[in-house]
Amino acid sequence: MAASSRKTTKGELTRQKIIEATLDLIASRGLNSLSHRNIANEAQVRLSLTSYYFESMDHLILCAFDEFARREVLQIQWIQQQVDQILERYPVEEEVSHRHACIQALTDLLTQYILTELTDDSRRKQLTVRCHFLFALGQSQALIHRVSAYKLQVLNLVKETAIKIGSPSPEVDANLVVFTFREFEFSLVSGDENFNQEIVSETLKRLLSTLMMTPYQQMNP
Repeated sequence: MAASSRKTTKGELTRQKIIEATLDLIASRGLNSLSHRNIANEAQVRLSLTSYYFESMDHLILCAFDEFARREVLQIQWIQQQVDQILERYPVEEEVSHRHACIQALTDLLTQYILTELTDDSRRKQLTVRCHFLFALGQSQALIHRVSAYKLQVLNLVKETAIKIGSPSPEVDANLVVFTFREFEFSLVSGDENFNQEIVSETLKRLLSTLMMTPYQQMNP
């Protein structure tokens, strides 16, 4: 029984190594560069093991996407916790000065969150993988459906926060936030020369001011 348990654990570790190698290759070369041989070399495992643990390349890519999406959701939930703490500190139902303080605190938090992707290797790798998955063309229908489901999950998570800040149109506002972040992410990955901390901060502050002050103005014309 113990030997069987050790064998299962070793198999799981090998499987995870292959998935991690797949994500590394996607980050460095893109989806179209993937092959069983490249992945096996990156993972430093026998070539036969990639097809032993994954029935096809499409299956391996889907499993790699699931691991990517799992990490993404954990990251979004973490940033939501930080946002919730700021909203508790500066209740949005209070006077305008509280809203301005809340907007500035959220701007600082989200600006730092985005800029960390410039310096943190693991965050930058995750960001690059995200762009390859989101903007990939010519992939299997199974992956397209999986990416669509992931996008909806992210949108719903952001929608929850939009509701908390009193948005009259939480789904629309969630889309505005998601689209803004994706543009920043693409600029980061592509090395856009116009991308800098000032433009990130000012854009986020403008966006948050629009989202958070509009409901207050509607209640207090």
